Amino acid sequence: MRNYLGIFLIIFICSFFGEDLMARGKDNRLSLGGGIYNFMENGEKRCTSSHTDGTCFSEESVAKTSVLYQLEYQYEKRFLKIFKPKIGFLGTSENAFYGYGGVSVDFFMGNCKCLLITPSFAAGWYVDGDEIKMYNRIEFMSGGDLSYKFRNNVRVGVGVYHISNAGLGKENPGSESIILKYQIPF
Repeated sequence: MRNYLGIFLIIFICSFFGEDLMARGKDNRLSLGGGIYNFMENGEKRCTSSHTDGTCFSEESVAKTSVLYQLEYQYEKRFLKIFKPKIGFLGTSENAFYGYGGVSVDFFMGNCKCLLITPSFAAGWYVDGDEIKMYNRIEFMSGGDLSYKFRNNVRVGVGVYHISNAGLGKENPGSESIILKYQIPF
C-alpha cells in the first residue's frame, strides 16, 4: 500500500511545478496495446522432485508468462485539475481478464513537449486465467507509460504495470506487465 501512496505523493508534488510540466491534451484517447503479462513469473511454485520424507528439493514455477492485450479509453476532462479518468480492459492468452477504472496524469519530459511520462493508478475486477492465481477478484494496477507524441497527437509508447490485491487475498503474488501502446486521439 505504501507504493500506491508514494505514486500519489509524486503526482501531487509534480502538479505544483507549473503548467509547463503538465501536458494539457484536449482530446479523448483510445489506447490499443499488446505485450507480456507476468514477465517476472510471480506466483505459485510446484514441487517437481521430493525426498522420501516429503520435503521438496526441486521446484518449478506454475505462474507462466502470456501474451497480453489491452484496450483503454482515456477521458480528456480532468478532475481536481490534475487527474484524467480512464477505463480499460486487459486480457491474456491464458484466459485471465481484468476490467478497471482509474486515473492518470501526463507530464512532459524535455523541451520538445513530445516525450511524456504518464503515471497511473486503477482498481478493478480480475478473473484468474490458466497461469498466475491472484487470490482476489479486486485488484489494483499501478505503473505508467513513457510515450512519444506526434504532431497529430497520436502517441506511441511503452507501459510497465504492477497488478496486486494489496493484501486483500490470502496471498498476494502480484504480476508485472510490459505493454507496447498506440494511442489515438478523437
